[in-house]
Amino acid sequence: MEDITEMLRDSAAGFLAGRYDLAKLRGQIGQPRVLDRALWREMGALGWLGLGLPEPIGGSGMGLREASVLAEQFGRSAFVAPYVATSVMPSALLAHAASSPQAADLAASLQNGDKVLSLAWQEQIDELDAGLPSARLTAGRISGRKIFVPAADSADLLLVSVVADGGVAVVVVAADAEGLTRNDQAAGLGTASTLEFSNVPILGGAALLVGAPALAALQAALDAGRVALAAQLQGLAAGLLDRTLDYVKVRVQFARPIGSFQAIQHRCVDLFIAIQLAGASWRHALNQLERGDGIAAVSAAKARCADVAQRCGREAIQMHGAMGFTEEVDVGLYVRAALHGYGWLGSPLHHRRRFLRLQNAAQLEIFNV
Repeated sequence: MEDITEMLRDSAAGFLAGRYDLAKLRGQIGQPRVLDRALWREMGALGWLGLGLPEPIGGSGMGLREASVLAEQFGRSAFVAPYVATSVMPSALLAHAASSPQAADLAASLQNGDKVLSLAWQEQIDELDAGLPSARLTAGRISGRKIFVPAADSADLLLVSVVADGGVAVVVVAADAEGLTRNDQAAGLGTASTLEFSNVPILGGAALLVGAPALAALQAALDAGRVALAAQLQGLAAGLLDRTLDYVKVRVQFARPIGSFQAIQHRCVDLFIAIQLAGASWRHALNQLERGDGIAAVSAAKARCADVAQRCGREAIQMHGAMGFTEEVDVGLYVRAALHGYGWLGSPLHHRRRFLRLQNAAQLEIFNV
């Protein structure tokens, strides 16, 4: 398994070195970015988009571990493609819907890059878990509102959580369906949208999932997304440190490279240690999820990796002479990506509160209180 992950990491590094130029994003602050479809289909041809899909619906049978390795590498290069939102999370949801008649077609479209899928689940600010939505399915049509939907401007299909007669359900909606309006905002290096559904028809004539299986699938998608996002944030932090180390070796002050100053060296070592600990946290969360009990570890990983990415961003800006938020260097692009990842799928504060609730509940259960 280690050989596979190393091959994926090397393959992604080579692909990005030859096909992606971060400097082309300079001067585009505050602009939503539409997905590069040609690049996305190339990723599909490489087999990266269906890593989390099970074999019964045509997937590779790998999983979240391999997808997270790619997410880490994408973070290291500040890659703009919404891999976590439109590959990892939909794959995790579809893995729980293998028995649905729609699942195989959706999986095929996802993994070859022909169609882009995005999950629309959140309705309130600070919402961490998939609960009972207010969006409603009635007679094959949905009405309601979803917020912070990633890559909706690039999506072909939306996986939408709704409430139906059987409880919570997940339905498929065409992104250009009549009655659906979208308000796009720049979010890091991508786009987040508010969607308004007004009597919008669903595809397939029936829900993809209903009841407890729908809730389980939504939670699995959120957990998978948070682990992969934590890996991506750790990659962003590592990329920031790499660029900072390159810079301090050539930036001369007082007739010496500033990288020779002990204060700079200590700061870089501290960042390196923090990045290694962040990597250990999301790998631990992966291990716990594979054992069936990883929600607390997922929150811990998301909180730690988001904080480390932010810290590396602040330090990188200072060691670059405060140029990071200008377009003179690409550090600002990393920082904006880290800012978005900090809050998406839950901020460190909210995840630490969630971690404490889960730990306290576990202690009470141990002592039968």
